[in-house]
Amino acid sequence: MATMTAEPQIVANDVEIKQAMSVLKIGNWADELLDEIELRKQLKISLEQADRGELIPASEVKKEIEELFANGHFDR
Repeated sequence: MATMTAEPQIVANDVEIKQAMSVLKIGNWADELLDEIELRKQLKISLEQADRGELIPASEVKKEIEELFANGHFDR
């Protein structure tokens, strides 16, 4: 018999996370944490797509990244 364990899912929006981190006096890390959360969500989606065989050719990805650089998307 297989046993499934479910991880608890806590859903909070960006404002709630920033408020909580501010209360804990670590508000200066809120944006970095939110970026990390978004990155992990996108990675999970990408891995699921790869498992289903939904892949994008490397040449197309390279072209998209070059266009983003050319348009100044990565200028922070």
